Amino acid sequence: MVQQWIAACGLFFAVLLVNKVQGQADNETAHNDAFCAAVSGQREVRHDYTYPTGQSHVFVDCETQYTTFEGGLDNTRSSLDSTQQALFFAWLTGKEPAVVIYDTDGRIGRFEYRIRIACEFAGVWFIRWPHDRDVLKEAIRDMAKNHK
Repeated sequence: MVQQWIAACGLFFAVLLVNKVQGQADNETAHNDAFCAAVSGQREVRHDYTYPTGQSHVFVDCETQYTTFEGGLDNTRSSLDSTQQALFFAWLTGKEPAVVIYDTDGRIGRFEYRIRIACEFAGVWFIRWPHDRDVLKEAIRDMAKNHK
């Protein structure tokens, strides 16, 4: 009886763990954490700004010495705002703007496509992660060399 109970508890916790990891696959925060660590950036950097009738602040998803990265999931409508955020962060910081779309399904969907087109049109660096990992590493090295 005790062995059955232990086996049942083990199965229950294994199911919880699998669900937690699968849930993180669609968790923008977890993707931002991993991406930012990969580019040696800082997460959630606060920047204050003043507008005509007051003051406010924003948090940049990931910021390096030369670039601000706005992250978003590939299959969510809320990611459509990423290009605007990247452009605003670039204006605010004087750094290069970039949008990172976390590819969770292995295909370019309608939102990912719209964001890529808007980025290309606006001159914002579009990164499809993790597919562009090697290109990104080379670009970061080149940026560092060009800013010395």
